[in-house]
Amino acid sequence: MVGIIIVAHSEQLAAGVCEVALQMAGGENIPVIPAGGTEDGRLGTSLDKVLNALQQILGQGHSALVLADLGSSIMVAEMALEYLPPEWREQVRLANAPLVEGALAAVVAASGGEGLEAVQYAAEQAARVSKILGPSPEIAPAPLIPEEIAEAPEESVELVVPNPTGLHARPAARFVQTALQFRAHITVQNVSQRRPPVNAKSMVEVASGGTAWQGERIRIVARGEDAKAAIQTLKMLVESGFGELEETLPPPIVTPRPIEVPGGEGLRGIPASGGVAVAPLFQYRPLTWHVERYPVQDIATEIARLHKALEQARQELIHLQQEVAVHHPETARIFEFQRLMLEDPTLVEAIEERIRQAAWNAEAAANEVFQEWVARFEQEGTEIARQRSADVRDIGQRTIRILLGLPEGTSLQAIPEPVIVVARDLTPSDTARLNREIVKGVCTVGGGVTSHVAILARMWNIPAVVGIEESVLDIPDGTLVALDGDTGQLVINPSAETLAIYQERQARRAVQVAEALRRSQEMAVTKDGHRVEVFANIGDIASAREALSMGAEGVGLLRTEFLFVDRATMPDEEEQYAAYRAIADVMEDRPLIIRTLDIGGDKPLPYLDLTPETNPFLGVRAIRLTLRRPDLFQAQLRAILRAGVGRNVKIMFPMVATVEEVLQAREALEEAKAALAKAGIPHATEVEIGIMIETPAAAVIADVLASQVQFFSIGSNDLTQYVLACDRTNEQLSSLYQQLNPAVLRLLRDVIEAAHAAGIYVGLCGELAGEPKAIPLLLGLGLDEFSMTPAAIPQAKQIIRSLTMAQAREIARHALTLPTAAEVNRYLEEALRDCGIAQNPI
Repeated sequence: MVGIIIVAHSEQLAAGVCEVALQMAGGENIPVIPAGGTEDGRLGTSLDKVLNALQQILGQGHSALVLADLGSSIMVAEMALEYLPPEWREQVRLANAPLVEGALAAVVAASGGEGLEAVQYAAEQAARVSKILGPSPEIAPAPLIPEEIAEAPEESVELVVPNPTGLHARPAARFVQTALQFRAHITVQNVSQRRPPVNAKSMVEVASGGTAWQGERIRIVARGEDAKAAIQTLKMLVESGFGELEETLPPPIVTPRPIEVPGGEGLRGIPASGGVAVAPLFQYRPLTWHVERYPVQDIATEIARLHKALEQARQELIHLQQEVAVHHPETARIFEFQRLMLEDPTLVEAIEERIRQAAWNAEAAANEVFQEWVARFEQEGTEIARQRSADVRDIGQRTIRILLGLPEGTSLQAIPEPVIVVARDLTPSDTARLNREIVKGVCTVGGGVTSHVAILARMWNIPAVVGIEESVLDIPDGTLVALDGDTGQLVINPSAETLAIYQERQARRAVQVAEALRRSQEMAVTKDGHRVEVFANIGDIASAREALSMGAEGVGLLRTEFLFVDRATMPDEEEQYAAYRAIADVMEDRPLIIRTLDIGGDKPLPYLDLTPETNPFLGVRAIRLTLRRPDLFQAQLRAILRAGVGRNVKIMFPMVATVEEVLQAREALEEAKAALAKAGIPHATEVEIGIMIETPAAAVIADVLASQVQFFSIGSNDLTQYVLACDRTNEQLSSLYQQLNPAVLRLLRDVIEAAHAAGIYVGLCGELAGEPKAIPLLLGLGLDEFSMTPAAIPQAKQIIRSLTMAQAREIARHALTLPTAAEVNRYLEEALRDCGIAQNPI
């Protein structure tokens, strides 16, 4: 493994570059160490810091690449090499590369398993990546293909965008990051809207001309020697929904019927985040400033001012992203998208060119270019374009504020008393910095249920209504209002009777939320003393930490695919071991169920060279793939066994259909143990083995399979689509894809009964486990372990504690007598109400 050391005159700059490189390039398991500033925190360089960083990396048997910002930093780095023993010195290289771009390129290469020379080459080539000039905000007819690859092989693919929010901020950022891993010239085109192709490696161009709604078709074209690998990787990324098909945010609350409340004038909007709030209204009007335009003589100085401001803006966004990531890493990617836009050559060079051609001051040039891009997005008229417009306006305001020398901060941070904030719109930065002790609700004229305001409000549990009538902006400050985020109502000057209704709802909800969160770390035990386990589904170390904070008693599903996707090379055993061990250490002695690679022809990996299949969902995937690729399987099994030393790690095999597959998988596991023992490598010798029940075949022969394993975990998402023979991503079949279909429920009952008859436990790790109305049913069927997204855990535990097993069994018994999914849904909703349980308290 190659570690990266960042030597800079500023401690903050070195730390910031490391943070940017790790978050944007995805090198979570790569050691990236800052060595910036002097020992007492002043500007300068420290020989001791550089030596300590080198010792940290080289002492673990890794190689090290050093990047430095200025000449004296390079001199200190060279001096540090003289203090190293010869055998260590040979494992160090100094890169002649730009600090930020070089660090990003180096971390990407190191994450892909490249050696020291290759990582150094990637860093030094970062400054030479061809850039597309674009001072005009209009989309170019088509990005020019560099002459050197004009005759190279071309690959292309047309795909339907599957994820609900389409190709926008976070997906666009992942798309660009993935495209940047390849040398090929890559374009993306929205075919459905007949847009021209745009540069797939430009954040600005993909975010504008490349955006697409769910269900729209996009065409990706790559030309170059690694074009085939690029297309396969990007195809997999798109078809996986950019990692958002299993979104961990609480879903927007389904709008109930508006409450008829007496007294008070009311306005209606779109419910965006549930809950009610009663407080004085505060009209938020963003700070504005006059940008004076004046001629400049020293063009180079103005461009330098621009880059300094952009760097400060990036640092502020890094800090903001870190603040949000503490609560929700996925949501924090909103600000990763903004950072990528700030670094996009199309946008930056447009501002530089305006400074050169017009001889304007930097803030005037930046203001005009940002305004052009805002107008360009707004003209498209779509919800996604409006979100992009908000992002560009946000980063534009941030950059110009810095150029004008104004401090960071808004009037939202100086509100003295609890209020409901009303605004035409709120930028992501405004929303993220809301004082949640003071701001009791948010109401905006702009935005939709997928807007940044809505997403962040749901994350903060702040009631929100968007898309409300514009007359709301005429209401005077201090007017008492009642905001209903469940129905989309805003009542102005509510009567005493209306206030009583809302305050009662507010108090009831507050009690439910507080009680669920207060008791989230307690076990889930029914009123009559029956305990079940509530676990989390996770995909990386950040979600593992979030799971514990929400009360997870263990991990019911660790998706290992996060190590294999969005890259051109396969992760080796060491990289996998480091990732699994880090998560196991976070979980300590709690159960950690690691699912072996669940991937196939629908998500092709370029380094596996999988044969295209007519129906990949029924093809060589999951356990079928790993059994055919012992090199892949053995590396993963050895890594898991090594990570299990002193930890409560269990192994789960996906998509099992036959007993033979289980026997072969067990043989492979014993082979991995033998190899580790022969090499004298510490590893777990006693590991529980389980399988996912997600094929109808496995469900039918569950009694036979139970004798071969220690546990079952039902994958209700795939089991439902296979039982009902419908693709769960196909919108035309959404009415058929119902996890509460009686056929699915009967199989769940049979699997649980078969497991218990054999003396093994059974969990469920699909969406159904965290669905409030399904929890009493699953409890009544005898499910032992519920595994869900972390955010759903507190409420799930509360529902379980609200029931007796007798109630749950009766709910399950009656539900199984109903003939349709619709009737099951209605009955379960009524049963929850009859038990005094609210479906959306959190």
